[in-house]
Amino acid sequence: MQNDPIVQEVRSIRKEIEQQFPNANAYYQHLEQQQASYKQKLVKRQPRRSTRAQAS
Repeated sequence: MQNDPIVQEVRSIRKEIEQQFPNANAYYQHLEQQQASYKQKLVKRQPRRSTRAQAS
């Protein structure tokens, strides 16, 4: 199997994140802080209505 540079980059970044945030709670707190800092850039959309027929 060939080495894929994109896969290698993703794995490298994942290892860096694992070193910075060794447990799930610390990682989750980091994600919440990131989300709050980019709040103006986040897009929220209304859910679309299903186009499939519903059983009656």
